[in-house]
Amino acid sequence: MNVRVYATLRPIVGGKEADLAVGPGDTFRQMIDEMLVRWPGLQRELFDAKGELRSNIHIFLNGRDVRYLGGLDMPIPDNADVCIFPPVGGGQARRK
Repeated sequence: MNVRVYATLRPIVGGKEADLAVGPGDTFRQMIDEMLVRWPGLQRELFDAKGELRSNIHIFLNGRDVRYLGGLDMPIPDNADVCIFPPVGGGQARRK
């Protein structure tokens, strides 16, 4: 299964996508666990000190945040399009 990652997560996983062994029927938590084993640097990016997914991290399933679909313990469906977005800022301040 390929999971697209964005912004500050790309240097950690080494590119735009993470190719994972998890797939349909596994949970999003299992997906994250596999990612943390392969890329331990993701731990502090994705989770707070209490081990909770940071509120500004968004894991999308087919364009919808999994928090509102069933959370990390819901199974990954067939043909899932999964993306992980960290907080993103950018642009350049305009000078007057």
